Amino acid sequence: MRLWDNAQALKRLYRWLYVCVLFCLLGAGGTWLVHSPYFPVRQIKVLQPLKNLQSSEIEEISKQYLRGNIFTVNVSAAQAALAKLPWVAKVQVKRIWPDTVQLEIKERVPVARWNAQQLVDNDGQIFTATSQQQLPLFTGTNSSARYMTVHLLTFESLLQPTGLHIQQLQLSDRSAWQLKLTNGMTLRLGREKVEQRLSHFVWAWPQVLHNQAAAIDYVDLRYPDGFAIRYKNKAVSASADDNFSEDAATMDQQDAQLD
Repeated sequence: MRLWDNAQALKRLYRWLYVCVLFCLLGAGGTWLVHSPYFPVRQIKVLQPLKNLQSSEIEEISKQYLRGNIFTVNVSAAQAALAKLPWVAKVQVKRIWPDTVQLEIKERVPVARWNAQQLVDNDGQIFTATSQQQLPLFTGTNSSARYMTVHLLTFESLLQPTGLHIQQLQLSDRSAWQLKLTNGMTLRLGREKVEQRLSHFVWAWPQVLHNQAAAIDYVDLRYPDGFAIRYKNKAVSASADDNFSEDAATMDQQDAQLD
């Protein structure tokens, strides 16, 4: 029996040919859409206002990966490139039909300086960037950045009634804390009960320390029943930063007796 004499076989053949033609048309249509001049990207929309990220950095990445129409833009490559920028904590790039690419960027929030070239964000992550903000300086090991960030926020909250802020925060190799305040005064907290010791300082500030603050070099809060005050030596010629580092080293030696 010949094929054209078999109705069932002809139906199957026509159905198969129909499917092939349909797939070819869909493929051709898809290729045309992808390579056509229609549906161009007309807008790149950044959802949140940016404080530190430069618009020129976004424009450069957009020109490289987000050119063409809405089908050809490489959103995954653009997202990966944006994520590498120092100020970017998190980013998501989306196509929005018919002509928009949306950038949802979460910027890092700096809370401290790590050295001349690095900053620490509010998640305790060290990143390489510069900032014009007046930020406290952290001194410690790289692995301690997150731990120091948590304590910075706690210490600043405790100091709020005094109106003072932290200028330098140091965590020594022996895990002893030392703070230098914006008025130049240094606080030695040691390793134990540091929040309680700082609370003692906050209580004593209006009672004892405020009126003589300009004459005080440091306050040692590591004593169980009080604190010790060292007054400034009028003959001292070293810089404040040098004194801070030297006192921190001395503090480690004394921690064997006062923790």
